[in-house]
Amino acid sequence: MDTTTHASHWHSLATANVGGLTPAEYLWRDHYDFLKERGYTLRPRYHPEWIPSWLGTDKCFTKCEDGRMNYPGHILDASRADESVVALKWIDISLGTDEITIGKYFSSDPLSTDPRNHCVPILDVIEPKEGSNIAFIVMPLLINTRSYVPFTTIGEVVEFFRQIFEGLHFMHEHNTIHGDSKCDNIMGDGLMLFDSPPHPSERIMKRDFSDRAPRPTTRTLRPIKYYFIDFGLSHNYQGEDPPYLRPAPWGGDWTVPEHQGPNFAPCDPFPVDVYCLGSVINYSYLDGLKNIIVPHKGFEFMRELVTDMVNIDPKKRPTMSEVVSRFDDIIKNLSWLKLRSPVIRVDARWTRQNSIDHWKVQIYNMFCGIPAIPRFQEQVSGKGLKVSGWRKLFACWTKQVLRMFQWKPSTLRV
Repeated sequence: MDTTTHASHWHSLATANVGGLTPAEYLWRDHYDFLKERGYTLRPRYHPEWIPSWLGTDKCFTKCEDGRMNYPGHILDASRADESVVALKWIDISLGTDEITIGKYFSSDPLSTDPRNHCVPILDVIEPKEGSNIAFIVMPLLINTRSYVPFTTIGEVVEFFRQIFEGLHFMHEHNTIHGDSKCDNIMGDGLMLFDSPPHPSERIMKRDFSDRAPRPTTRTLRPIKYYFIDFGLSHNYQGEDPPYLRPAPWGGDWTVPEHQGPNFAPCDPFPVDVYCLGSVINYSYLDGLKNIIVPHKGFEFMRELVTDMVNIDPKKRPTMSEVVSRFDDIIKNLSWLKLRSPVIRVDARWTRQNSIDHWKVQIYNMFCGIPAIPRFQEQVSGKGLKVSGWRKLFACWTKQVLRMFQWKPSTLRV
């Protein structure tokens, strides 16, 4: 039995016992050597001669690193020669998408150095191999903003809002629509929250599955940057004369008013972007989405702005420039108590002990001089906030007092 047949035999056994490659993963296996030649090594699971590590043992495939399947199938992590980890995404260039063009545009100078740019950087483009239409783009490895590491304070969410408003405004400022600004297409550079990066497909484990992943720190202590990803439906209108019209429907938000009804008329895609981003906030933090998304408490201060963003009449929606300006006015009126309050789902059971634990941390952060809105700054990316010596000493003393007496925040006057 030759090597290829041998590997195929073991793969068949793995599939029969669950844990083998899924059809969506075959493309990665078939490009393993091609990508490695270009400096990107995929996980052992995608090696053409892969033999599942759990076969012949009493291990469950879910407990093995090479048993973790990849989702979504068109994006996969890879290691570079310097041991850094990046994300690869395959793109079928025969479909005529602008994804690579848009990505490279916002990744080039001077746009790439503008702090308002929240388009995911394109680090490399790998052209298709001979006879193929599949190209690859290389990006930083990002994480889901909502579920991977939960927000702990309203101030952290406010910074998230600020960045996504700023980012879409930046795209619109350069006559570019995102085209699908839904929650799945907003990611965060959250790996910096971990002292040791977790496995991309199993966040509770280290990348090599040697142990459980360390508990992440908070965005308050390590502010992160948020990015828009997936420019498959994006378009740059520079050089085109207004009005800018696009045949409907498009994108993953099926509630867009312009996309309803039996006859879809071409519509202005810029207000659609505004609507979709407003829907992200509405679903997650105000009204939720029946049987799909549970909203959170404490975000009524966003109600008026978001209501305008999702207005059924696109002409009555604010532009992203207006959204940014109005949002700046909103946050000026938020108290420290509101900004440091916990992020709680409306269906969550929040106990007295939860409140004590939360506010002990917040009072400590206040004495350390750590801002309630953890604004991301390029120069401190990946680093914790620095605290002066006397503040740290006083904060440590305060922390000990809070531990001893279990004081609630209502008993303190700051």
